[in-house]
Amino acid sequence: MVKFHILRANLSTGEFREEVIGEDLVKKYLGGRGLGTYLALKEIPRGVDPYSPSNKLYFFSGPLSGIVTLASSRLTVVGKSPLTGSLTHSNMGGNFNVMLRKSGFDGIVVEGASDEPVYILVKDGEPQIRPAKHIWGKWTDHSTKLLLQDAGFEPDERKAGVVTIGPAGENLVRIAGIRGSDYERFAGRGGLGAVMGSKKLKGIVVWGTRDLNRELVDRQKFAEVHSKYVKMLSEADVSKALHKYGTNVLMNIVNSIGALPTRNFETGVFEEAEKVSEEYMQKAGYFKEVHGCMMCPIACTQMHKVESGPFKFMGKVKHEYESTWALAPNLGIGDPGAMNKLTKLANELGMDTISLGNVLATAVELAKKGKLPIPTDWNDPATMIDLAIKTAYRDGVGDDLAEGDYRLALKYGEPEAFVGARGQGFPAYDPRALKGFALAYMTANRGGDHLEAYTPTWEILGAPKKVDPLDDSPAGIEEQARLVKWNQDLFAVVDSTIICKFDQLDAKGGIFENALADLYNAAFGWDWTPQDVLTVGERIFNAERLFHVKEGKWVKDELTPRLRKPLPSGPAAGHSAAKMFDEGIKVYYRLRGWEDGKPLPDTLKRLGLEEFLYLL
Repeated sequence: MVKFHILRANLSTGEFREEVIGEDLVKKYLGGRGLGTYLALKEIPRGVDPYSPSNKLYFFSGPLSGIVTLASSRLTVVGKSPLTGSLTHSNMGGNFNVMLRKSGFDGIVVEGASDEPVYILVKDGEPQIRPAKHIWGKWTDHSTKLLLQDAGFEPDERKAGVVTIGPAGENLVRIAGIRGSDYERFAGRGGLGAVMGSKKLKGIVVWGTRDLNRELVDRQKFAEVHSKYVKMLSEADVSKALHKYGTNVLMNIVNSIGALPTRNFETGVFEEAEKVSEEYMQKAGYFKEVHGCMMCPIACTQMHKVESGPFKFMGKVKHEYESTWALAPNLGIGDPGAMNKLTKLANELGMDTISLGNVLATAVELAKKGKLPIPTDWNDPATMIDLAIKTAYRDGVGDDLAEGDYRLALKYGEPEAFVGARGQGFPAYDPRALKGFALAYMTANRGGDHLEAYTPTWEILGAPKKVDPLDDSPAGIEEQARLVKWNQDLFAVVDSTIICKFDQLDAKGGIFENALADLYNAAFGWDWTPQDVLTVGERIFNAERLFHVKEGKWVKDELTPRLRKPLPSGPAAGHSAAKMFDEGIKVYYRLRGWEDGKPLPDTLKRLGLEEFLYLL
């Protein structure tokens, strides 16, 4: 019998309460994103300010976390977002998730708020709330080491699981993320680091000796099934490419098809993309070593260092495609040293790199239009470094940037300078050249996002099938809408299991709904079919949309105006996202059983969400 053990920590009273979720509810929502969404929908009051003590944070693992070695060390954090004003979920790798389960709990719910800085420590089922005034104000790397030492560990982040915030979270910057241990992992999107800051929660440290394999119903059978998928994933071509070059293997690929957003989505081709590609940076000596999250057979983390020149910094920095795009092409910067320095600053100050790049790009556009009094232009790394620091500390104009790109654009009278959805800026793919994102970005429940459905899976990598990314014929639109819905449902399960989305990128060696059904059945004696897996994901995705309905905010899906304008240059020149969205959203709503962005009553009944019919 599968159970989900929750520790509720009330920072207002200093009290802990343990709660056990039974198998019936676990089978409906799993853990991670799914169970976090269900509880948030029931528990977070309608209309509450994200910085209110009544907002909650759900740090949740999943039923297979720490059991399968299929990149199962992901952690999902759920809460009401200061950036979007509605529900968000944010995900990180590293070792915290496994260490959390070993500590005796499958999830921690943080409630209330402390008057003074504190951190939560859980060792083998014994929780404490400890003072953290001496750690408050420190940057994230130093904070991680200080938290470990205060908790009685060596200052080695592989010894225990740690999450912490930096100055950005403490100063309630709306793009603040949560740093995780084991090499600069981040739950970046949605600003949940600022929610930690509002609660005066500097961090959480977890460690324990719980034997997770005791929950398996048949260890031998599970080992056989599990080994088959580990071997398949390890030998997949995409896994090998990720290990060698990391996620930034995409830079030249995306640029070559005209889908690399440049200078705040001005165009889809960056003239200096090669210089910020991983292939170039490895030859130029920036690359130092590769790491993997705990229990991962892929190991894709590329660690970089800038050892000389104007952008030199101490230590190494975790290097990713999204960070590189946000802080280089998106800002017109082609200097790899500057990009690495900006990424390091974002990580140390505790800000989401994608959102920081969006904010800085919006600021440059506003400045060039004479709206924002900053003497800057594209390809101005010195000013961007200064603005990043000012944003984290809400210093001067940084106070406006700390509100995020959506609010910044509105305040200065240029709403079209914000390129995103539901108050969150888009990531590193232009939907005019990868048209599946015209639907995936706009319907993503947490706002402009590439990880609720990752359309390059089929548009570039050909998994589960190859689709022409520029095809917006009626047949192409129908196919894209179906694939987006399928991927959204699958990824909702992936984020609730929790395993890494990189497990799904290879058509022959990927872990899809059939593999997840096999793993759950072998682990717990369930009798799931692949369709049962997707139904769980569909339930979770609809529950998330109900939070928007409950708030009366971001219910209808709309295309951001800039994407209606055709790309001016590159291989996709002349293409816009308008037709794919305008026609595709009709197909998408039909497939979902929605109307104007809202689930219909029959859809809720079919998915077992009757208890939320009152929200419609």
